[in-house]
Amino acid sequence: MAVPVFCNVCFCEPRKPTPQFRLTSCGHVICEICLQKGKKDECLICRIPCHTLVLSKQTNPDIQSLFMGIDTLCKKYSKEITQISEFQEKHRKHLLAYHKQKMVKLEESLKKVTQQIHQIQCMKPPEQTTQLPFSGTNRN
Repeated sequence: MAVPVFCNVCFCEPRKPTPQFRLTSCGHVICEICLQKGKKDECLICRIPCHTLVLSKQTNPDIQSLFMGIDTLCKKYSKEITQISEFQEKHRKHLLAYHKQKMVKLEESLKKVTQQIHQIQCMKPPEQTTQLPFSGTNRN
């Protein structure tokens, strides 16, 4: 169910012939009749400077959505949200695959280096520890 549109000053609803309704930049809906009674560029409700936008079928869809029922909005945006969610999931999976592949290569490199170190250690004779001349406990 759509949100009913009504003037926030006189509470009239759209009817034929209907006055135009305007949305203020401060978020109030005011009919053309009430708007003419107030000061130019000032909201009749909160008395702050504001701009107005005519509400019609040609109004920006983002503004029109303010007056749609939640169920209608959910249906309208569920497809878009699903597409965004699928895109983000695909993006995450792609990044994860990249990091997994990089990790496999790093593990292979580590294994090769470890084997090389082991081979080098097996090839070289064990180190003999020699005592330094002044390493004894007796000192004169």
